[in-house]
Amino acid sequence: MHHFAEQQGYTLHGRHREIYLSDPRRTSPEKLKTMIRLPLKRN
Repeated sequence: MHHFAEQQGYTLHGRHREIYLSDPRRTSPEKLKTMIRLPLKRN
């Protein structure tokens, strides 16, 4: 993702955030879903 962002003219601007969409206590590992947000800044 970092490489793709740089190719598109963006640089990372801060820390990423992980948002867990599934409860790991109640969801099997193959069905877990996580959203990753990267703060970007246009070059």
